[in-house]
Parts: sequence; C-alpha cells; structure tokens
Amino acid sequence: MIIPFLNFTGQANEAINFYESIFKVENKNVMLFKDMPADVKSEFPAGTENYVAHAEMTIEGTQVWIGDSLQAVADGEKVSLSLLLSSEEEIRKVFDRLKAEGTILMELEPTFYSRLCGMVKDKFGIIWFLMLGMCES
Repeated sequence: MIIPFLNFTGQANEAINFYESIFKVENKNVMLFKDMPADVKSEFPAGTENYVAHAEMTIEGTQVWIGDSLQAVADGEKVSLSLLLSSEEEIRKVFDRLKAEGTILMELEPTFYSRLCGMVKDKFGIIWFLMLGMCES
C-alpha cells in the first residue's frame, strides 16, 4: 500500500487542525517528539517537543501520514510517498532500484518504529519512505 506523507517543519499540528476543519477525518493518531523513547528524543533540539513525530489519519477515506522535519522542507518536497513492504528482500530490492540514478536521503536501517526503513529521492525527484513493517508498541 502506498501512503501519502505530508512533511512540514514545525507546522504539522497546524496542518492537521486545518485539514480536520475542512475534510472528514477519521482514525487520527498523533505522536509528538516528546512522546518518543527517551534515548531518541534526547537527540532533538529544545523547542521541538511539540513537533509531530508521526501522525496517521484517514482523510475522506484515504490514509495519510503527517510529520515534522528538523530541516526546512521545500514546497515541492512536502508530499512524499510511504510504502510498507513485507520482507527484507523486498525492501532491499525496491530501495536499490529507487536509488539507481537517485539520492539516498536515509540509508536502510532499523528504528524504534520499524524493523528496517530508508528514504530515497528517485531520479524524477519523488521522495519514497520505505518501511519493513511496524514495530509493536
């Protein structure tokens, strides 16, 4: 399943509230930077505690993910695509194909929220966030 990801720099909560005022929104779940595990949130600068680490919501029947970045996000890069994959072989194959003539933004690596994930901007400028399943909370 490909999921649209809306990326902001400190405006994700504002965007979520804005979209809720316009569209039918269901299944909203928001995790802030301050809600992350202590060893992870200690890496972020002061003043980002209320940034959105990850939000999921269904807007008019489509699942959408939303989050804040610590780096400025250019207008053309505020929408990326997330792809949940089911095997390590599959995620490595897709990652390798996308990085050909593209740019690696995040190497494939385990995180607290996924067994393996990475980010690539493909040769057409589309950003793909690849995840191998979700870690159980």
